[in-house]
Amino acid sequence: MLQVRDYIKHKNKKIEDILKSFFLFHPKNIDLSLERINRLLKKLNDPQKKIKNIIHIAGTNGKGSIATILYNLQKSQGKTVNIYRSPHLLSFNERIHIKNKEVSNHYLLNTLQHIKYVNNNEPITFFEIITATAFFMFYENKADLTILEVGLGGRFDATNVIKKNLVSIISTIGIDHKEFLGSTIKLIANEKVGIIKKKSCVISSKQTQTARKIIQNKSLEMDCLFYEYNENWKIENKIFYHGDIQVNLKKIALSGAHQHINFSCALMACIKIKKLNIDLKSLDKILPRIYWRGRIEKVKSNLYPNLEIWIDVAHNKLGFSVLVEWIKKTKIESFYMILSLGIKKDYLSIIKEIKKANPKILYIVSGKNFQSHNPKSIKRAANKIKIKSIIFEDIFEALNNIKKKDNNYNKKKIIITGSIGLVGNFLEKIG
Repeated sequence: MLQVRDYIKHKNKKIEDILKSFFLFHPKNIDLSLERINRLLKKLNDPQKKIKNIIHIAGTNGKGSIATILYNLQKSQGKTVNIYRSPHLLSFNERIHIKNKEVSNHYLLNTLQHIKYVNNNEPITFFEIITATAFFMFYENKADLTILEVGLGGRFDATNVIKKNLVSIISTIGIDHKEFLGSTIKLIANEKVGIIKKKSCVISSKQTQTARKIIQNKSLEMDCLFYEYNENWKIENKIFYHGDIQVNLKKIALSGAHQHINFSCALMACIKIKKLNIDLKSLDKILPRIYWRGRIEKVKSNLYPNLEIWIDVAHNKLGFSVLVEWIKKTKIESFYMILSLGIKKDYLSIIKEIKKANPKILYIVSGKNFQSHNPKSIKRAANKIKIKSIIFEDIFEALNNIKKKDNNYNKKKIIITGSIGLVGNFLEKIG
């Protein structure tokens, strides 16, 4: 089986080589701890302690969307923003933006080389050393605001070396990464709330009752201002309501009701945190411009001009429940789904969600740029609940099979989903 480092690609060979070398510093890809990154950051003179105005975002699904929405809102007001997100869809550089721009290859390579030299072959995971790199870059290029998206969990995530922030935003919490965070909402929520800092502000998205209680209790314990969806603000008919404030969200470019909720979390941060204040009257012009690739996105392709192709990076039960809800609300019928899932994903629960959407045929493919589940295991699970499924070697063989089925292409709708790796592979090939 290929190791994770074998899937790391970059157009710049020197950057690819150094990124791959980082996997040699630790036997595990994930080993949640703050000890190793704190040691490296200390050698770098603790750059994370010199970064101000931090927005920290944790949660199971939606945290990347909230980070991206907030990033765009703040940029639109003329502020400079540093942002750290993961994983990337097409290019590693997507992860780090410095003062409103994606990091350049030249600066990325120079900084990676410096961080590797300073680390001096000490044990550290890939995500930890990349996070240290981001902190170092943000210290060297101070911006008005810094947005940090948690990689995994919260309490022991590498981004959580910070000691204070402006606001902690908790996106919707669901079951994922059970081997690291626990198998219940209670256990997972207790990890997520680890990012909450004393006397700061907490904004919580739509949550289960169990997660709500844990977030409320932690916010109280840390003496925080606390705002939660459906208590302090709400959305009805695509209108955001908070006290006397009303904002029409109908022009938002992102698809799905869940994105209105994600937007509302970012908007609440802008309303409640003085340093994030925005001109609400400008939102009509901003909403259609906020773009986040791979999130229920309709894609045009010269290779498949007569197919209606949608892509979505749903990769866990919660993500698929959101996708299925959108499929039903949009009334997409008689569609084909192309699926590939990461090797550690709970494919049984995901297949049950897919069944609710009733795809015409489920095409199961292997991941070419990530470690994927055995398609045969997924097919057996699909067969058990009477989902018609076919295994193909890759996504393009599946698409060509769909294309050949008959000549009535205009009625063929396809949803490509299951992982960021699969969606990224498709986007890369179609240009």
